[in-house]
Amino acid sequence: MKIKTLYSMPLTLYEIDVLHYTSTRNDKEYFVDALILKALDFEGEKMFAISDKPKLLGLQKEILEKMYLEMFNNDLTLDHVLH
Repeated sequence: MKIKTLYSMPLTLYEIDVLHYTSTRNDKEYFVDALILKALDFEGEKMFAISDKPKLLGLQKEILEKMYLEMFNNDLTLDHVLH
């Protein structure tokens, strides 16, 4: 499996609310829901779909946290995607 760098656009206030209301069970679910919602590839295409949730939930919490942090450290701006 090829490892890809994760990117994202900034979270909106609405998206923050959605994550807080839908991921109430634990941090692991919050990370997975955020990855499904926001993770993009370099071209700005979504990396995960809701169908990936069971597979992502199978990962260790520490791995999901690293993916989550990487995603937001590699913030795509609209200018970047359009070039």
